[in-house]
Amino acid sequence: MKSRSKNIFVYKTNSKPLTFNFFNYKWRRVPTWARATEPVYRKWYLDRYGYKNMDGLRKFLVDKKFICEAGCGLARDSKMFAEANPHAQILAADQSRQALLQAKKTLAPYANCKTMIVDITRFPVKQTFDFISCDQVIHHTPNPGDTLRHLYAKLNVGGVLNFSVCKKKNKYRELVDDLIMERAKTMRPSVLWEFARKVTEFAKALYDLRISNVAFGKKRYENLQRFVHNHVFRAWYNPDIHFELSLSSNYDWFCGNPRLSAQEVRKNMLGKISHFNVLRFIEDDAVISVSLKKLK
Repeated sequence: MKSRSKNIFVYKTNSKPLTFNFFNYKWRRVPTWARATEPVYRKWYLDRYGYKNMDGLRKFLVDKKFICEAGCGLARDSKMFAEANPHAQILAADQSRQALLQAKKTLAPYANCKTMIVDITRFPVKQTFDFISCDQVIHHTPNPGDTLRHLYAKLNVGGVLNFSVCKKKNKYRELVDDLIMERAKTMRPSVLWEFARKVTEFAKALYDLRISNVAFGKKRYENLQRFVHNHVFRAWYNPDIHFELSLSSNYDWFCGNPRLSAQEVRKNMLGKISHFNVLRFIEDDAVISVSLKKLK
């Protein structure tokens, strides 16, 4: 291991150049992404994993001495963990140097945090952890089940591991996603960014129609844009954040987001590990979120 600064540590990585080329472009375009979207995504995280609010997270983390955010990106979640438990040692790990440059700034006020450039599919650190969070990341790795097994091996007995994967939608939405993602592989990041801009403009136009309370099957959606986004075509738009942030979310998706079904998560991921208790297995329109406790 080689130290590059007082709190950035480097291991040899095995990154996918295409994926990180796209993501590094995003971090350069919207370096404020984590800070600007923090309230929305923090609430989403707390809801999905059952903490409900920061008090719930503080109660959960009170006895967690060693915490890792595996695939931290800009370290938004590591910041949340540091606020919830300032006494824990927190490691924010990612393969992207560009992301970690921003993560280091995010975590600068928190003396209990450090960042590390590392491949989480190998995760060669000797440290073991009481809590590992790998949210919205593990599906990007070549074999999510193997990655889960590697991370699980770094979890102390009695420790908890949270992870989420993008969820498969209906076959029509999946077909459109696959076609666009395949074409996106041939695009320069700047070209894909402009495509995502047009998608986001379309999504905003749907939102601006003000068609609300859309019923479909057994569910209701707050407006037409959300229905189209979840069932027809990736077209995210959130009026509560800057347009460029909605754009970057669509760009992020088209860069390549493998999706899994609940059955695939149980068979191909949880089937790779043993001696655990499932604390939470939650599906929403976007992701499947799982919380595990290691029994022995």
